[in-house]
Amino acid sequence: MGASAEQSRRTGDPEQPDRSRDPGRREEPKQPSSADTWPAAVLLPALLLLRFFGEQGWAYWTGAVIGVLGMAGVAVEGTAAVRHLLNGRRPWVAVWTLLALGSGSLVLVLRLAEHW
Repeated sequence: MGASAEQSRRTGDPEQPDRSRDPGRREEPKQPSSADTWPAAVLLPALLLLRFFGEQGWAYWTGAVIGVLGMAGVAVEGTAAVRHLLNGRRPWVAVWTLLALGSGSLVLVLRLAEHW
């Protein structure tokens, strides 16, 4: 009986349930990674616009709009990084994420404030 069940599981018999694809199975919690800093890719164009073309009105407002989208991403990933830090999952990666996103946000706000 054990050999036939093992063989039917290997061959993909639809009568035998596949436990690895069970929808009721609990998913593993997401581990923090350096990919959590994706909002920095949105903040960078805004910072470059403000740095090189900040005196022009169109660049200031375009940088502000792009920066707001980046700040929304920072809010999402920042809260996830704080949650990972509090749960003790890879705390150095969570700290790196908070530092990278926090410094990018701070520079964006300072650039917007100096040209206002």
